[in-house]
Amino acid sequence: MTRKRVIINFAHLSVELLIELAWFIISKMTGNVYFTTPDPTLASITALVKDLETKNTLAQEGGRQAHSDMLDARDALLAALRSLGLYVEKIADGNETILISSGFPLTKDHLPKRRDNFWAKRGPNAGDILVGCVAYPKAKAYVWQRFVGTNPPTDDNLWVWSGVSTQTKMGLTNLDSGSRVWLRYCAVTKNGMMEWSNPIDIIVG
Repeated sequence: MTRKRVIINFAHLSVELLIELAWFIISKMTGNVYFTTPDPTLASITALVKDLETKNTLAQEGGRQAHSDMLDARDALLAALRSLGLYVEKIADGNETILISSGFPLTKDHLPKRRDNFWAKRGPNAGDILVGCVAYPKAKAYVWQRFVGTNPPTDDNLWVWSGVSTQTKMGLTNLDSGSRVWLRYCAVTKNGMMEWSNPIDIIVG
């Protein structure tokens, strides 16, 4: 059986999704008995997320310097999350329960026990799709990922983080019309992230 690892490269994420993921990881590791001395500290990660939020807002108002400052803040958070992921790997030492509890998405997840009833359909506007699934028992949230290509990726690192929702539905926007998009999701319970669903595909309208 392939040993699971946490995904630590999030350079492909938008700033908004990176912020969302960082807050999720912070929430899962806060008070976590497995990670008593996070390195970097959760306080430092929190400060970096808040800094990125502020600079991302300023960048939306325009200005080359504001955009440059936002990119610097983004790179700082990416580097810190990479270091935190390596810390999680070291502490967990391959223990899947500990890895899951960190909130980091995992590589090489097994296929689920066919309970997903997963669907996707085109949205009301060009480039939009809506995805949904049946409710998972005691799920607190659902994590969604996508991949654009003819076939689903063989490397889990190629899946793109598309967001977290508290409901069983989520809309994805601004996709390229005519592209084939593969989708998957996993439920999040108090025990962490569950197994990823089987991927499904849809042609974007």
